[in-house]
Amino acid sequence: MSQQFDFSQILDALQEPFPSHEVEFKPGATNREKTKALALAYVDSRPYIQRLNLVCPDWQDEYQVMMLPDRVVVLCRLTIAGVTRTGDGECLLSGGEEGDRAEPNAVTTASAQAFKRACVKFGLGAYLYALPQVWCDYDAQKRKIVNPPQLPEWALAPSERLEKSTRDAVQREAAERGLPAPEPSQPDPAEPGKGELADPGAYKMPFGKYNGSTLSEIWQSKEGQGYVRWLAGTGEKGFQPRNPTDQNAQRMARAFLSVNAAYAG
Repeated sequence: MSQQFDFSQILDALQEPFPSHEVEFKPGATNREKTKALALAYVDSRPYIQRLNLVCPDWQDEYQVMMLPDRVVVLCRLTIAGVTRTGDGECLLSGGEEGDRAEPNAVTTASAQAFKRACVKFGLGAYLYALPQVWCDYDAQKRKIVNPPQLPEWALAPSERLEKSTRDAVQREAAERGLPAPEPSQPDPAEPGKGELADPGAYKMPFGKYNGSTLSEIWQSKEGQGYVRWLAGTGEKGFQPRNPTDQNAQRMARAFLSVNAAYAG
């Protein structure tokens, strides 16, 4: 582990929610008519790996595969900053109880489950288990949730929480002045995640000496860390926004520091 990291800061950064566009829902228990199902939130393994690479790039994982008559069981040992925690996963090799289906890639599926359960031991993705259970419309033929629930505010990524709080403040001000509420920005369907401030590190500065550089690039430069903290408004002499462009830049700087807590301590 690099000397610049503190284990508690790493855990704080890992525990932050994923961007909402990365959260999907699969059906759990269904009603008797198979028209409603409990929506179970999950995130693909790739965002877990991306978060680990960002926060603690020297992480390691090892797997032990055990073949049973009807299923495969996998044990994952995940090591972060010298600390090892384990998770287990399993997958059917053949149809079991009524309604069960064998997975064509059983070892891969069980390994991914074991990996994510090991991640939860470090807090990564743990919040998904605390989401409220919601009954949603269910398509039994496609085995698919029809109307996924909205995530509560506490389950949004830091940048999205900032976006929401800013939008709510603008709407309150408009209401107090008797003005129509501004139209919310809509994500571009051709670019998933765009418009949701999913990655504040990719935000490009629109002004100043770092004009055109992303926050991640600025942070890695010689004097960039102090600049990002100044832009976020930390300290008595922090950046003071004067217009919407300035305000957006400050929101993104604050989101960057929040998401990358291990780097911004």
